[in-house]
Amino acid sequence: MAGTTITINMDTEVLNKLRKLAITKKQKKGFLGKVISEATKEYLKEREQEEIAERQLKKMKIGYHMGKILIKHRDELYDRK
Repeated sequence: MAGTTITINMDTEVLNKLRKLAITKKQKKGFLGKVISEATKEYLKEREQEEIAERQLKKMKIGYHMGKILIKHRDELYDRK
């Protein structure tokens, strides 16, 4: 998968841990890019879900007019007498 090259500033401690992980997993060139891409995708997915939840909560607060309730008792739903 070809991508675009970017330059980022990363906390040295985090970078060192990623490098150690790459060594223990015997990963080759491109490991850091893959990890950062996966983390970014997950972050974007979470933000998208938050936006969806906020949008739906706003709709719930507004509410919907569902018409008149014509049934006053549960027994009216069933043929019970």
